[in-house]
Amino acid sequence: MWLVFCEARFFVKYRNEYFDNEKKKRQEWKKEHDAGGFKCSHCKQWVVINSYMGTVNRNHCNICLWSKHVDENKGDRKAECHGGMRPIGLTFKHEGTGRQGEIMLIHECAGCGVISINRIAADDDNEMLLAIYRESHSNQNRQDSLSAQHIRILTLEDESEVNVQLFGR
Repeated sequence: MWLVFCEARFFVKYRNEYFDNEKKKRQEWKKEHDAGGFKCSHCKQWVVINSYMGTVNRNHCNICLWSKHVDENKGDRKAECHGGMRPIGLTFKHEGTGRQGEIMLIHECAGCGVISINRIAADDDNEMLLAIYRESHSNQNRQDSLSAQHIRILTLEDESEVNVQLFGR
């Protein structure tokens, strides 16, 4: 009888913690969106969330391009790390055979090393994206590491497509 009571109490406590955590995540998201943006945890600049960014969700700073490790799976907000996600390279979105996808930003968590691939936004700093592209293809170890995870980092052969997508030329 005591064991059943303890198990039930544990279950109620765990369930309450889960729902409290979910409620907190919803409140943080609402606060961020009601405020029209968030403060970047890396460069400390205010990052605007609006319709001009060209995407529904913003998950990185449009100035320094850093993100924050908050998701285990897209949108779940279950990551415990909360480390800064540094931009380490660019890749193309998989659009199927023979089709060129949009440029995607590759992030690596400075805390735990997890890799994440995210859409760029219309108001991201194109010069910063270009600088990340140029830095990334010169690092062979990083290319090999990402390739082992089936991520193709953009190389010199992709420069003309990068310029077209970022600058229209």
